[in-house]
Amino acid sequence: MKNLPLSLTLAAVSGVLTLKSPADWSPRMRRAFVVAPGAAIGLIAAAAVRQGSRKGQDLAAAGRVDLVTPAASMSGDGAAGTAPLPSYVRAGARPAGLPATALAVLAVTVGVTVSGVLAVSLVLDERLETWLVRRGVARPRRVMALIAAVSSLILDQIMDSKDSKHSEDARQ
Repeated sequence: MKNLPLSLTLAAVSGVLTLKSPADWSPRMRRAFVVAPGAAIGLIAAAAVRQGSRKGQDLAAAGRVDLVTPAASMSGDGAAGTAPLPSYVRAGARPAGLPATALAVLAVTVGVTVSGVLAVSLVLDERLETWLVRRGVARPRRVMALIAAVSSLILDQIMDSKDSKHSEDARQ
């Protein structure tokens, strides 16, 4: 764990948030838990793709990057043996942005996926709590909170080990 205080804090927050059962939430709160993050993350994803696309277009229009044309044909004059540069690299040319429908489809797809995962998490939470009660656990939410906190620490350790492995591979 690279940042032990942060890892412990996140684990504690995971555990504390698990103590309150979603079954005790109002139907409106459960809907908000599922729909609001999905809508927000969908919009954020579409905005990020749009911003990245614009940045790439700006760099390409300035002639600083070309991700389409092979490097051998970058002379741009169309002279013997070389292909002319794409219109977005030539002086002042500005390509059309991503279609609005493509961004909308991206936002909806990401939003529905996130909302689906959250809806499934509510079902799994309820089933795990029921399973623990059937096994005779007196305080299932506390056991679930402990599982959440320990899982958070384990995942953090796994991610740190993968990060260090990737950084070692990059140095070689």
